[in-house]
Amino acid sequence: MLLFIALTIAAICLTFWILDKFKINPKDRYILITGCDTGIGNTLAKSLDKKGCYVFATCLTSEGAESLQKVSSDRLYAINMDITNSDSIKTAFDTVEKIMLEKNATLWGLVNNAGVPGYPGFYDWWPREVYRRIIDVNLLGPIEVTNVFLPLIRSKGKGRIVNASSGVALTPFSCSGYSMSKCALEAFSDCLRHQLCYTYISVHMIEPTYFLTHMTDATMKSDKIEMSWNQMTQSQRDYYGRSCIDQIIELTKQEQQVSDPNLHLVSDAMEHALFGWFPWRRYPIGGLVKYVARPASVLPAFIVDYLRRVIVPLPKPQGCH
Repeated sequence: MLLFIALTIAAICLTFWILDKFKINPKDRYILITGCDTGIGNTLAKSLDKKGCYVFATCLTSEGAESLQKVSSDRLYAINMDITNSDSIKTAFDTVEKIMLEKNATLWGLVNNAGVPGYPGFYDWWPREVYRRIIDVNLLGPIEVTNVFLPLIRSKGKGRIVNASSGVALTPFSCSGYSMSKCALEAFSDCLRHQLCYTYISVHMIEPTYFLTHMTDATMKSDKIEMSWNQMTQSQRDYYGRSCIDQIIELTKQEQQVSDPNLHLVSDAMEHALFGWFPWRRYPIGGLVKYVARPASVLPAFIVDYLRRVIVPLPKPQGCH
């Protein structure tokens, strides 16, 4: 009996593994990707271009668009777009729509990849404007881009929307606006999937751990921490102490050191979400997400709080008794 159960489970697992390998032919499909100046978006745009896709790769800077265009084929269109600016999004939409009308094509996929990192440290270190900027880029930007470009996907009633979330959305381990923005992005993704339930448009979330991009740039984060120290009131400095600042800076360096340089692991997951016959709802990437954040999301709070203190130990403020 036990042997039969074991063989049945093995057969089911093998079946799912085989089905997971089946993919739609990506050739000649039109994909829009945000945040392609560098990092994962840049990697994905180049990969899809090589596989025969028509790629609308949006970049924040002209330099990013020009450098990407130079190393790509004529199937890739590098377009400037600031996802925090409604006029910029509308201008990019007009460009994409014009090209697609000329080619009588339909947008198959939208990848909301653009994002900014959070500001490390404690919540009361940062003013309202900092959190507004993070939420504007990581949440409101993807929502508006999706709303504007959705008609191009919905015209044929099928396609894929892929949102770059994070493992911290499952179990937030850091005190930054980044975690909040990604939790909200997942809520948007799930609700959007429900909204599109009468179509063949599916919505997917990519949940990576630490990867070596601007998101884990220790120098940039250290500069922000120093800026926060310079802007603190005297009472805040007395409470936290300079040693607390130094320890947070050291944590950002450790974060960068453990970051995975293999960006293709994330872009591969995005490609599966775009072209897999049976795409996943969520794509947890990295051991920290699969074996810590995901299980922790269903554990009692006291266990999760203990894991936070062990895995991501925050320095104790000198004024805390």
